[in-house]
Amino acid sequence: MMNEEKMDTMLSQLIKMVGNMHSDQQEMKQEMHQMKQDQLGLQVQLEKMETKSEERHQEILARFKVLEIDQDFVWEKTVRNERDLANIKRQLSQ
Repeated sequence: MMNEEKMDTMLSQLIKMVGNMHSDQQEMKQEMHQMKQDQLGLQVQLEKMETKSEERHQEILARFKVLEIDQDFVWEKTVRNERDLANIKRQLSQ
């Protein structure tokens, strides 16, 4: 009879251990699923940041282009004015 009680106790402990292992395994599965969800969320945020960065880059390039066009225009006017001044000086010195 003693052996039977020991066997029952051991079997009960074994069942409890297996139950705990199963519970731990379920928790790990849930944590892994949550980690995947978090990773997907981070990926979406990263893509948004990359898109925003690209938009800003394009905006800066467009502004530089406008500045470049303005600078070319200013140089053209400067050269034209310098020529006109040279012509006026030449006419005055004659």
